Amino acid sequence: QKLGGWKKNVKRMVDKIETLAKANGKTLKEIGKESGVGENTIYRWRYQMPRFATLKKVADVLNVDYKVLLP
Repeated sequence: QKLGGWKKNVKRMVDKIETLAKANGKTLKEIGKESGVGENTIYRWRYQMPRFATLKKVADVLNVDYKVLLP
């Protein structure tokens, strides 16, 4: 099953977040909880586009500019 263009990009974004989380010794669940977006929210981003404000909260916890997370 081929992913649509935006779905591929969103998956790539989640992969970036996961890589940065691991570099900080954390899981996606921990990043979601610390950022206040919810434990499973980042996992759901594989299937739906996140809101800008939510993405920014995650970027802040990872200590990166939100633009780094964009696909």
